[in-house]
Amino acid sequence: MKRKLLLLALALGLVPASVQADDVKPDAPGPWKFGQTLGLNLAQSAFSSNWSGGDQGSFTWVLTSQSAARRQFSEKFNWANQLKLAFGQTSKQNHATNGELVWDSPDKTTDQLFLESLGRWTTGGAVDPYVALTAESQFWDESDPRGKITFNPVKIKESAGISRVLYKTEDAGALTRLGAAYRQIYSRAFTDPLGQDIRSFTNNDGGIEWQTDMKQPMLGKKVLYKGSLLVYQTLTYSESDNLKNVDAILIAAYPGRTSIADFWKAPDVNFQNTFTAEITKSLNVNLDVQWVYDKYDVAALVDPALASSPDQAVRDAYVLQLDKNVRKAGQFREVMAIGLTYRMF
Repeated sequence: MKRKLLLLALALGLVPASVQADDVKPDAPGPWKFGQTLGLNLAQSAFSSNWSGGDQGSFTWVLTSQSAARRQFSEKFNWANQLKLAFGQTSKQNHATNGELVWDSPDKTTDQLFLESLGRWTTGGAVDPYVALTAESQFWDESDPRGKITFNPVKIKESAGISRVLYKTEDAGALTRLGAAYRQIYSRAFTDPLGQDIRSFTNNDGGIEWQTDMKQPMLGKKVLYKGSLLVYQTLTYSESDNLKNVDAILIAAYPGRTSIADFWKAPDVNFQNTFTAEITKSLNVNLDVQWVYDKYDVAALVDPALASSPDQAVRDAYVLQLDKNVRKAGQFREVMAIGLTYRMF
């Protein structure tokens, strides 16, 4: 318990480097180390139309892939890469007009594309300089009821700063880093009420990032915990002036509307937790818990011309497009499933 409290304090920056473990050494230089894990989670239930309980069936599937490649090139430089892919859908039974149970078209429940490349200069000092590149997107963007857009948005972030290995063992470890970051967000959005016109645009922002990643076996190594906490404070935003203009236009056009001009200044928080319990080498139970606070998504289309359009339908459609990027409360996601995994190497 004492070590866990120390780790939490270190991650929060509450304990000076002088009390950190001094036995953390970089890996010995060597060849690339690769890892590849494929997973399939399934859940299914079905009922007849005359089932007395009135229950309705469902079928859920989630396919995941996690790849890693890392190498300690020398005593002074480490390069680690990871790629996470996930996609899943759920289909439900619903009563048709004739009373029969029919299967609806599947809805997306899981969607992730994430790539990270992290280079660290392992100097052996209190902190190590780092540079990182991350890219994230999704296979289908279904946030707008007017239609789907593939691979939207695409967010690319370059960052650099200092990092610290809090502790490291053969099967556990924690790394925290703090640095400056700059993002490019490539997006597409509908600009007409019927969803026939799509505009491509790019937004940029810059700020400070703090990220802590942790891997820790639990319960006698029966459960593996992987966690990541990312806090990103935006300091500059390419559309800040346009957003002020759009905000003023919409407040005048829609009395009682809340101002969102400064929402981009709120910090973004992404706290991800995964617990994996292996029943056999190929069968496991997974629990994913994620909390996200993203008050304003900078992937929003900010266009004063659309906000002031004389066409009421166009203006109303634009308001819906803009507001779907505003989330005043935190978002929570929890998924628990039994799945099959296959470690390729």
